[in-house]
Amino acid sequence: MPTRFRAFLSYSHADAEWARWLLRRLETYRVPSRLVGTQGAHGQITARLGTFFRDRDELPSSGDLGSSIRGALDDSAALIVVCSPSAAQSRWVNAEVEAFRAGGRDDRVLCFVVAGEPGSADPAQQCFPPAALAPGSDGRPVEPLAADARREGDGRERAFLKLVAGLLGIGYDSLARREAQRRQRKWSMVAAASLAGMAMALALAATAWVARNDAQRRQAQAEDILGFMLGDLREKLTTVGRLDLMRSVDDKATGYFATLDPRDLSDRALEEQARSLTGIGEVRLGEGNHDAAMSAFREAHARSTALYQRAPDNGQRLFDLAQAEYWIGFVALEQGRHDDTGVWFRKYKDSALKLAAMDPDNFDWQREVAYGHHNLAVLDERLGRFADAEREMRAKRELYRKWLRQRPRDLKLRYEDANTAAWLGLMSARQGKLADAEGFYAQQVAGMSRNAAEDPANAEWKEVRIDALILLTDVQAQRGRLDQARASIATATPLAFALARQDPANNGWQVSPAICRWWQAQLAMTADAPAAGTLATEATAILTRAHRAEPRNERVLSWLVRARNLQAQLALAQGDAASAGRHLAAARTLIDPAWRAGHNEALRLWLARTWLLEGEVAQQQRQGADAAARWTRARKLLEDDAATGVPFSRLDPLVRVLHHLGEDVEATPHRQRLDAAGYIPMQPFPPAARVAAQ
Repeated sequence: MPTRFRAFLSYSHADAEWARWLLRRLETYRVPSRLVGTQGAHGQITARLGTFFRDRDELPSSGDLGSSIRGALDDSAALIVVCSPSAAQSRWVNAEVEAFRAGGRDDRVLCFVVAGEPGSADPAQQCFPPAALAPGSDGRPVEPLAADARREGDGRERAFLKLVAGLLGIGYDSLARREAQRRQRKWSMVAAASLAGMAMALALAATAWVARNDAQRRQAQAEDILGFMLGDLREKLTTVGRLDLMRSVDDKATGYFATLDPRDLSDRALEEQARSLTGIGEVRLGEGNHDAAMSAFREAHARSTALYQRAPDNGQRLFDLAQAEYWIGFVALEQGRHDDTGVWFRKYKDSALKLAAMDPDNFDWQREVAYGHHNLAVLDERLGRFADAEREMRAKRELYRKWLRQRPRDLKLRYEDANTAAWLGLMSARQGKLADAEGFYAQQVAGMSRNAAEDPANAEWKEVRIDALILLTDVQAQRGRLDQARASIATATPLAFALARQDPANNGWQVSPAICRWWQAQLAMTADAPAAGTLATEATAILTRAHRAEPRNERVLSWLVRARNLQAQLALAQGDAASAGRHLAAARTLIDPAWRAGHNEALRLWLARTWLLEGEVAQQQRQGADAAARWTRARKLLEDDAATGVPFSRLDPLVRVLHHLGEDVEATPHRQRLDAAGYIPMQPFPPAARVAAQ
């Protein structure tokens, strides 16, 4: 039966680059002339392979994903599977193989291996989807027809010819022999043309033509070499740890690209350069070299702009331009240049809106609008404009709510929606709207719990679910809902320890159990002080190991300071000022250099809390002047940089400091804000008692 497509190309999102390369090669491949018109196993061989279906690009805008793919599979003569560990774990790739084989076409499934290890007993290295290995309709095992594009296999070019031979239904040796003959004829033609060119070089016009082509050839050769250096070579240098050589390669490439005028380059050259420069920028950003990253992203932006101006109706070019705008804004954000960040993030959002309008059925382009709202919310949050950040996040959430009604089984979409709910919870908490914050965090927990239940092997869902439960515990504790807080952290704790055991080398996963123990200790302080002490000690030990593994990780440092502070509080409650002082000295050793290196709100808050506790230690030791000095420093720190009002997160320690200093009048409006928010302190505020110097 005639089919519309020569083959259906199935692949996982992680292998999109391979899929694009393979599609270009297949659609432009010319069958050797001596094979055209002969019979292959699947019919008469034509000069071109025909049309291919790549599921991510050619879906009709029906919204019925299942029927669209099944229709394309039924209308395809063969199925090409780009095989890798990612493909082997992709339920969509597996479903496409199952659907194709259900038509009784087991022998028309062609595998193109790009990564992993065929036949490996290690599931993490297996590259074939389970459906490709399932027995046929006759119950006999199926051996997939595979071309191995890995360097240790057939290599990319030989694997491609094997794949073409499978599509044509001829032997690989026959095709390879014809290809060799064609190359010989091509080189003979090139040699003849070269001789003719040498004869024509006697003419001035011919000389100019040759010179121009020579320049283009050299540029093409240079860019091919750079493409290799920025692709395969970079990967190898990263693997062996030669980051110094990789940086040199990137510097040379950046310098070379900067000498070229984008207006003089072909579209393909511009696309390749923009892609290479973006990769260079991301590497530089990962190294913390913001200036070099910005330079690369600006060069990528110049080329993307030139491409878009050549074809303003081309949505892909507008998409690439938007990505360059985002990266420039992101680097500006990291550099603290917030005005520039706002300019570029707004450009990105404007481009996203144009992109979405170009094709309302392209879901990937629609999501760019949501990301535009998110970026501006991040900037507003960084500047303390929490109401503005909340508005942007609510606009983003409305989009996700609509999309989830259309795609209720999309786990990635549900994950992004749950994270948006968490952001709304954070913005609500920053504004003192604790009940709203609890509601949003509960929504995040519900979304991630559903994801974890429907895809229990996905570690990302587990990690985010744990974080969501910790956030929920925090706001429940602030509202005085301690039983609910204990229940939330009790749910999170075994999940956190199980995830940590799953990969002991993942330092981020080792921190979550410590945070759970910290909260268990905090919630047990008044009811069971010995148990709280044991839990706090365990949290400190875990966090100390994590800090040794990543001494520059600010999240780990912040939680280790919290753990030391909690141990100091427990020691103070037992009248052991000396032990409390030692814990606080350890905390200061961590936080003082971090604060000197760069200020942020989290460091400010925990440095102030440390000074507050040091004052209480001095008070217990009857060193009134020292206590007053430390509380005064804490007060200044908490009141600084608060022109639009003291942030809600600072109010609890500020009220405590003011009461210690006997400043009842100053403390009153802050307590009123806490009361209005429904805030209930876990430890009562100290009575006002002015400290006299001794």
